[in-house]
Amino acid sequence: MKFASLVDYFIHPSYYEDELRLRKARLFVRSTLLTSLFSNSYIWFSVLFEYQLGIYLMIFNVLGFIALAFLVKTRTPILLITNLYVLVGGVAVVALTYFSGGIWSAIYPWIISIPVLALLVVNRNFGIAWGILSFLIMVWFGWLELQGVQLPIHYNADLKSEWFVSVLPGLLLIILVISVVFESTQTSALKNLHIQNKQLAQQKQTISDQSKKLEKLIDDKDHIIRILAHDLKNPLASITTISNILKEEHAADQQRKFIEMIEKVSAQAQGLVNNVLDLATMEQGAIRLKTEVLSIKSVVNKALDVLSEQAKQKDISLSISGEDANVNTDQTYLQLIFENLISNAVKFTPPGKSVKINIDVNKGSVQVKIMDEGPGVLPEEEDKLFMKFAKLSARPTGQESSSGLGLALVKRYVEEIGGKVWFERGFSSGATFIVELPTV
Repeated sequence: MKFASLVDYFIHPSYYEDELRLRKARLFVRSTLLTSLFSNSYIWFSVLFEYQLGIYLMIFNVLGFIALAFLVKTRTPILLITNLYVLVGGVAVVALTYFSGGIWSAIYPWIISIPVLALLVVNRNFGIAWGILSFLIMVWFGWLELQGVQLPIHYNADLKSEWFVSVLPGLLLIILVISVVFESTQTSALKNLHIQNKQLAQQKQTISDQSKKLEKLIDDKDHIIRILAHDLKNPLASITTISNILKEEHAADQQRKFIEMIEKVSAQAQGLVNNVLDLATMEQGAIRLKTEVLSIKSVVNKALDVLSEQAKQKDISLSISGEDANVNTDQTYLQLIFENLISNAVKFTPPGKSVKINIDVNKGSVQVKIMDEGPGVLPEEEDKLFMKFAKLSARPTGQESSSGLGLALVKRYVEEIGGKVWFERGFSSGATFIVELPTV
């Protein structure tokens, strides 16, 4: 059986509930077993030096220390047990000193071990108390000597030199052994503490990171709510107002005009809701791609068809140029990418201007450039372009709504289908957004 397993045999299960109490209990059991073994060797020294009382006292020590180890298996308070340990050793040392010549005994210096053991196995306060008691005992032995009191010598005095040579080094050994045990326990405890502190630091960092993510999610949620509350308020109010007018309007042309206005503001509101839902879907990782080989020019043309009415209302011309190329990707998301970018270009382009789309085929890839004639992007705002809820200085030129989600969605869509998207400043004015995809 390993020594550690033997030590744990004496530990009551309740000590395992508190790491500090368990460590103290293990230190104490180690000390009792080692001092019991050490005292056992002095039984034979007592036999050798014909010290009959020493034999009895060492047997008392051996049995007492072992009994104290067994007490740790009970619910007896560890503070009481450790003080009994010091008491057992102290009684033996004082008695051995008294019956072997007092201050002229080789055992006399052993009195120093009493407070040392108390300090190691009990605590500092009791170590000081036992130290004071030991000091008074040593003073008492000195006072007896000064009074001329001859204390008995129960060992063979003819072996006095051998007695001193054999017994005195034992003081160093017992203090050294107990100190090594204490140091080993302390080192192990400090090592465990270091590991625990490291784990706590990692857990703290993890909690901090999760807290930041949670705060960001809460901020995003609040922002979405504010967007929906603010940006949906106007189109819904417009629908209500127009509906009320329609109730009183009888001219067919006017009714048709108002119906078109309702369709427009409804589409704006629906678009905003769709953007918010699409972004939430992307962030939850719920997107599923259905890849197929597609003509890039065909997909761009479908996006242009969807946005042609929006451009017409602002008298903005849409044109496409360049070669065609095939890509293997999801048609729905590819078309949404172009719709978002072209819709943005139309929003920020003044009436009467143009939005141009150029397809540039390179070796292994194709680049689609969407170029507008709007106010462009300020250099200090370029880093914010693809961020959620980014609000830039440039404003739509036809009172269109802008939630700041479009480009964030574009970036996520492009990344999902394995492409790249970036911004380039126009030669004179306007903005150019480029989508690059691998060709097949």
